[in-house]
Amino acid sequence: MKIDEWFKDIFREASNIAMSHAVTSLSQMIGGPIEMEPPEVKILSRVEFLKHLLQNRISSSFVVGFDITEGLRGLAILQFPERSAINLSATLMGMDPSGVQELDDMGRSAVTEVGNILISVYTDILAKLLGEPVSLSPPKAIASLYDVERELNRPDLRNVENIMLFKTRFYEENVGFESYFYLVPDEKSFEKLVTKLEEQVRETGGGEGGV
Repeated sequence: MKIDEWFKDIFREASNIAMSHAVTSLSQMIGGPIEMEPPEVKILSRVEFLKHLLQNRISSSFVVGFDITEGLRGLAILQFPERSAINLSATLMGMDPSGVQELDDMGRSAVTEVGNILISVYTDILAKLLGEPVSLSPPKAIASLYDVERELNRPDLRNVENIMLFKTRFYEENVGFESYFYLVPDEKSFEKLVTKLEEQVRETGGGEGGV
């Protein structure tokens, strides 16, 4: 199923309002202007998903997981790679990121606040695409690849082969940050989302030539 080609434009359109809200909130937190790019969207296989987490050093990253409880079903994971998390926490606390080498409890709390904003962005984007509310459970700890593999072995996710990756970059002056949001929908939810996306492609005249 070749859907990567038209994902980017559809998600960019759906993300405009949600991203503008996020930029406003982050600018207020940091006390200065923030630039944020629309998320890059990719479809990963199960193996690619696990490899991506490893490449971004999941064990040293800031990672939280959520169950998707409304609109779709499955799992969502937000990951800030270690350096991005450190840079972000230092910036939020008015420190020079180059002088900070690890994420302490205060830093984790600061990154959590930004994570909450981004989670709201992603759920808003998905809700706009689906045309119905999307809700997530309270966060749960994800400390290692083992924790992710355990989640993937749940009965509802055991046969999942399509994971959506949203990569978001944002900047404050010369300091950059990036985050990864992984959407792991169960098979019915993935089909539901793809169907909605195909409908939007047809409505906008972008589906010539098949998918």
